[in-house]
Amino acid sequence: MKTIVLAGLIVAIFGVTFAHELPDFIHVCKKNDPNLADCIKASVNSLKPKLKTGVPDYKIPSLEPLKLDELVGTSGGNIKLMLKNVTVHGASNFTLLKLKANLDTLNFVVELDLPNLSIEGNYDVDGRVILLQIRGSGPITGDFTNCKALVKLQMQVSKRSDGENYLKLTELKTKISVGGGKLNLQNLFGGDPVLGEAVNTAINSNFDSFMKEIKPSIESAISNTFTGITNGILQEFTYEMLFPES
Repeated sequence: MKTIVLAGLIVAIFGVTFAHELPDFIHVCKKNDPNLADCIKASVNSLKPKLKTGVPDYKIPSLEPLKLDELVGTSGGNIKLMLKNVTVHGASNFTLLKLKANLDTLNFVVELDLPNLSIEGNYDVDGRVILLQIRGSGPITGDFTNCKALVKLQMQVSKRSDGENYLKLTELKTKISVGGGKLNLQNLFGGDPVLGEAVNTAINSNFDSFMKEIKPSIESAISNTFTGITNGILQEFTYEMLFPES
């Protein structure tokens, strides 16, 4: 569940880095900059203090904490997962490891590192994972370490009714890895204390296997949720504003 924040960081990166009609604290990267990727990385690093508290005027949510209303994901028909009212701590401590930007194809690749994340919220789950049948709904908490993500974004330019060109995110894919972690799902199986404790113990004793099986569901939730959020930010600026020639 810690991967919720990773796409949120991408929203922040591409929602504010390029715009030229922005406050002085935002460093603009020109479209024809021969070192565009390095410029973007430097811009993001300089923005980290602002991203921590959020930039409401540009629809950028606070990263500390990051609050999400709802995420829904599925994993090959094996498990259905919904998270609601999720609060994520530790997102502002991200490191942008690598970034590739191709303005001809409007393709972006980002590698992120988040050393420690914690979440709290509510879950609803039904399905089979690590040979266990899991069913329940209630509070969830989690702690995660050494989180990394490879995020790929594909965009396109489209003309709107105002005659201006706007950038639109058409595809967002995330691949993640987690060094370790611990989860606690309350009220499993209608609050059965014996089954609930047994399943939580099994999940945490087989955390790597559990995450391997649940990752597609979380990645699906990320794509579903943050594509809309990203496009909400991008519609505030024309393509020419986001990518000035000089």
